[in-house]
Amino acid sequence: MKITLVTQYLEGHGGTERVISELINHDLQNTYQVLVPASGEPEWLQWFTRQNGYTVKICHHTSEEQQRVFVIRHILAQQPDIVLCLEGKANKLAADIRLHYHCHFKIISWGHTSMIDSQNFRRENINKADYHLAISSGIKQQLIDFGAVPENVFLIFNPIETATHKLIAPPQIGAPFHAVFIGRVLLDDQKNVRMLLHVLAKLPFEWQIDIFGKGKDLTAAQKLAQQLKIAEHINWRGWVPDPWSEITEADCLLLCSTYEGFPMVIVEAVSHGLPVISTDCPTGPADIITNQNGILTPTNNQAAFIAACTKMYRLRNVFDRRQVKKTALKFDTAGYINKIQEIYTYVKTTTHLHSALS
Repeated sequence: MKITLVTQYLEGHGGTERVISELINHDLQNTYQVLVPASGEPEWLQWFTRQNGYTVKICHHTSEEQQRVFVIRHILAQQPDIVLCLEGKANKLAADIRLHYHCHFKIISWGHTSMIDSQNFRRENINKADYHLAISSGIKQQLIDFGAVPENVFLIFNPIETATHKLIAPPQIGAPFHAVFIGRVLLDDQKNVRMLLHVLAKLPFEWQIDIFGKGKDLTAAQKLAQQLKIAEHINWRGWVPDPWSEITEADCLLLCSTYEGFPMVIVEAVSHGLPVISTDCPTGPADIITNQNGILTPTNNQAAFIAACTKMYRLRNVFDRRQVKKTALKFDTAGYINKIQEIYTYVKTTTHLHSALS
């Protein structure tokens, strides 16, 4: 089958990019055309290992009209069987193309963040798609609340290849609490790094943290760390292609997000045996974190997050790292590829309004 994937703006190094490359690298039964209407630095292109059967095209125009023309031109050139849309505007554009040019492709939406909190979704655009991939239970419910037919919404968590991932060891008893943060450095937006820094400043024991990532608030975050007098405990590692290869030991991953879609960084952490402390934000963390691999805390609750960090530190060996890793198996790539192929086949061949898959 020929699949055209239309993205939203991609910064070029995040979790969505990781999921796209994981899908294309492993779904060798289908050919992919990835259309990126707007992009930051495309550092993610190095994550593709597939030798053929896909193309990635990035539009370098800044006007929305030129970006629209870019998508139209490439969809008409490929004549795909399915158009996979990462946000609401792409749903509408794909539907417009299908109607105007009398095309016969099916449209599947594949949102990667909470629709309630994102600026990329409008209720009226959701049902421009024929079917929907929901990457978390919360997003599935949001789609239904927005009017999607429940039978046309497929719950399919994002994939990760777990077999080759090394276990990250816990620090020695008596060593400072060692945490990790991986993601965009956003103080007050989705990633809520401001709360993370304030929590760290209030921990009643010695600690250190490695922060992997970059973002628009990096300089401001570093300044806040200075003001809180915690800068000497923070290693700002910047963006690296594979931060897990640089982490040999740690207590846990910390995530203070106000909202997510399906945070791959949590799945990546537990696939390395690393426990996670995360806010129970909409949507995603509750689908991944159990009492076997981490701790969920209420969103924006510093006291609860501090208590979780304290528990993790004092009970450093309570989580069996091998058992933590096993909790990632349900997200393994092999099962994901089988399910996505089943969905593609059903979507292409069905003429019914409702899906038999769940």
